[in-house]
Amino acid sequence: MANETNNTPNFGQRHAILNLDWMTILLSAVESTPEGQDLIKNLTRWNEAIHQKSPRTLTVFTTLAFSPGKPEIEREKPFAKLIAPFGDFKAGSPETQIDSRFALDGQDVLLNKTRWCATTGNSLEQILKAQNIDTVVISGLFLSGVVMSTIYRLFDLDYNIYIIEDNVLELPTNETANSKRFFLQGLLPKMNLHVISLQDALKALKNSQ
Repeated sequence: MANETNNTPNFGQRHAILNLDWMTILLSAVESTPEGQDLIKNLTRWNEAIHQKSPRTLTVFTTLAFSPGKPEIEREKPFAKLIAPFGDFKAGSPETQIDSRFALDGQDVLLNKTRWCATTGNSLEQILKAQNIDTVVISGLFLSGVVMSTIYRLFDLDYNIYIIEDNVLELPTNETANSKRFFLQGLLPKMNLHVISLQDALKALKNSQ
């Protein structure tokens, strides 16, 4: 179980890093905004710290991606209409890859998903169970959709959840501050979930086994 001993952040011995939709198509859409620039800087710092840690923590990246023709979604339904303005999200296309600003290696786990929630259409739940994970540390975009959908699912599965407040973003980006106040400062504390800064997350990563 993750904990804090003597006010020192600690994710515990059985934690995993979950990075939601750090995709080229989405980062390109926000990179010109102040909020997007801050997010990219924060995600880069977090990703570098993760990859410098030894031994490495289980790190999972998810991307929204569909087979040719999108057989996984029903046209004209709410989710299909929501994602349509952003593109086709064709699996294997450059747009659905993890943005090149973030260095990955062979130890990272990359999973496609077919809905907001990170567990839909892939083996994420099986991986977390097989690796005896009890704590998940979340970064990603966007907050009210992908991030919250994943949090609800993992909450139902009894995982201990940390959300790095500096590493999440809302779309459109000018709604990020209000969304953070509502979800991170209002809703999540009621669920007894942990909302932490990037600085505290870096300390916790260093202190955790």
